[in-house]
Amino acid sequence: MIPLFDSNAHPALAPGKKAESFSVLKQALGDAGFTGGCAVALPGDEDLDHRAFWDAARAHGFYSVAGWQNVPAGEIEARMVALFTLGYRAIKIHPRRSGLSVRDPRFAEVLRAAASAGMTVFHCTYQFGSSNGLHPIDPLPMLMEAVAASPGVRMVLLHGGTVEVLRYAECIRSNDNLLLDLSFTLNRYLGSSLDLDLAYLFRTFDRRICVGTDYPDYQPADVRARFEALSAGLSNVKRENIAWRNIVEFLGLGQESG
Repeated sequence: MIPLFDSNAHPALAPGKKAESFSVLKQALGDAGFTGGCAVALPGDEDLDHRAFWDAARAHGFYSVAGWQNVPAGEIEARMVALFTLGYRAIKIHPRRSGLSVRDPRFAEVLRAAASAGMTVFHCTYQFGSSNGLHPIDPLPMLMEAVAASPGVRMVLLHGGTVEVLRYAECIRSNDNLLLDLSFTLNRYLGSSLDLDLAYLFRTFDRRICVGTDYPDYQPADVRARFEALSAGLSNVKRENIAWRNIVEFLGLGQESG
């Protein structure tokens, strides 16, 4: 069985909240044949204590991603450096939880600060939710403008643009600094026309995509089943690219670095 590496999971410091604990996630991943994964903090949860989240992730063998809290423009660089000093090498921007929309001028400033500090940006591409005017229904043009204005920034685009996964794939095709994560989308739209789009990407875009659970919304065993179904008949090279190689190389890890 080809090992998987979870590109996007949300464990909590203690069970009984939105997510289960690190230890529960680690066990579930191991049972489904994952060798490791990214513990991604969410703004408003335990990531407020960045040190505690980092320590818990490291203790359980996860690659830790800090949840980015929206701060005034003048504090962005200092906040990024502080996270880097704690040991983080990646942040997650969650537009709805943090309030940092792609149309906010601070969004590009965060990307530039991340590039300067050597931090990878995990960015949630789920574009639906409350119509409060903060977040555009089509964030892709503004997202790519911000990327263009932030030379050297490296980004994992979480959920692959959901229902627009092919559009996002084509948009990043010529930008090696962007990787398309398929967490949530893999399982959320099971049985829809997106099955064809995802199978197409598995066949033709295997060096630019990765898979994750979006745990606790989906379980590692469910993602394993989707991976096996969508990769059936592909070469082991393509399967390994999608399963673990793309994300661990993008993050500068070794295969056993989970």
